[in-house]
Amino acid sequence: MFDVSELPRPVIRYGVGLWRRRWLIIASAWAAALIGWFGVWLLPNKYESRAQVFVQTESILDPVMNGVTARPNYEQRVEVMRQQLLTRPNVEEIIYRAGLDKTIKARSEIERRVKLERLIDWVSKEIKIASPQSLYFVITYRSNDPRMARNVVDAVLNLLIEQDLGASLADKEEARRLLDGQIKRLDAQLTAKEKEVAAFRRAHADELAGAEGAARDRDRLEAELARVNDELTQAQSHVATLQNVLAGTPRTAAGGELDQLKLQLAQLQSQYNENYPDIKALKARISQLENAGAGALPSNPDYMRARTELRAAQERVSSLKERAQKARAELDALAATAGEAPAVEAELQRIVRDYDQMQKSYDELLQRRERLALTTSLGAGGRGVEYQVFERPQAALTPAWPPRLWLILGVLVTAFGAGGALAFLVTYLDRTFTQTGDLRDAFGLPVLGSISAAPSVFSRRIRKLDAIRLAGACAALALLAGLYAYVAVLRLPANATESIANVGSGQTGGEAAPWG
Repeated sequence: MFDVSELPRPVIRYGVGLWRRRWLIIASAWAAALIGWFGVWLLPNKYESRAQVFVQTESILDPVMNGVTARPNYEQRVEVMRQQLLTRPNVEEIIYRAGLDKTIKARSEIERRVKLERLIDWVSKEIKIASPQSLYFVITYRSNDPRMARNVVDAVLNLLIEQDLGASLADKEEARRLLDGQIKRLDAQLTAKEKEVAAFRRAHADELAGAEGAARDRDRLEAELARVNDELTQAQSHVATLQNVLAGTPRTAAGGELDQLKLQLAQLQSQYNENYPDIKALKARISQLENAGAGALPSNPDYMRARTELRAAQERVSSLKERAQKARAELDALAATAGEAPAVEAELQRIVRDYDQMQKSYDELLQRRERLALTTSLGAGGRGVEYQVFERPQAALTPAWPPRLWLILGVLVTAFGAGGALAFLVTYLDRTFTQTGDLRDAFGLPVLGSISAAPSVFSRRIRKLDAIRLAGACAALALLAGLYAYVAVLRLPANATESIANVGSGQTGGEAAPWG
């Protein structure tokens, strides 16, 4: 069976001391709770309004219009807009749009301006623009007035969209103005260059006519020379082929027997040596046939036909060489008699080249202007960026800060802890003895024993009443905490939200439709 005396002496000492000072704990807890709850009551409510917007920079038309319309870097543009949204001029504009300037009370313009600067610093710190992911933004703002918080977030959202669309339209208008100016300037230059070309042609009509005739003759002769050279190459190749055929064709009809004898000789030489009788006989016969046909007239029809074709081919080669030489001579004569025509023609080509370059630049500018017009015609601001507002700013019905329920419970727990700490401190400073061991250690004398109070009916009744009062005090403090939580967290905010809803039911200024 558990015996309290078996516990460590410090535990018994402080346990007895805390129990003896239980009413000090309750009184301290009540005092600390009342003070803490009063502080919680004084904390101002902060209402939060928020808006969630997604910036759509791609549309279903992008694959279709790729290369046809101009597509700027919308992502970078939106990021720049977000960064400069909370600059001082923009925050001042937000203050005026939300009506925060009406809360400034000043006796002079200088004082009003100083307070406005402080308000700008304060509002710029309170406005939060978070980006959980790319091109997705969450705008939040907290204020004592829920409608004011809604107005500020609505002003920030509208300013973001208006500035971006305004910048886009301004960029397109500036681009259009510059393109129109460049096109007008190039159009005037093209007109002047056309007049210059016409005047040059009139002033040098004879030279240009001669140059054009010479150019036609030169082109004709060059084409003729190229064609003759090709035919000459083919004819020379044909002559070489006929010469090979003629060399391999026997002059006389005995050439067939000579070929057969040579074939047999080659076969015997592969099997026997040169002293073999058949080899010697074949060599003698071959020598006889070759000596007999060396001075004889050609009698082989194939040989005679090949020789005739070779002569014709050689004559064609000679003819083609004469034609090529004649064409080269005419080209040389044409180049020698050209005179000053090349200089006039080169000057005309230079003028025409400048005109063609201007015409190319002019056409490119026209294409750019058409692309810009097509981009703008797709929608407001070219519909390059579309703002999809997923959550519009609303007047909050309940405060976002402070968390009064948790603060009330925290104050209650802290109050009991403070009472226990005070009782613990008093027990620590108390020099009385609650155990015989402490008395023996303090004086170094033996303790014969201790006498406990004999419980009686009256003492038991007193202890019971004391426990009931102690439980009642704790229950009353807990009940007071619950009542305070009901009033501060449920009842009063509900009444406030009803009034906000009644006032805001007739307002539509905070509703923002998606912008594109």
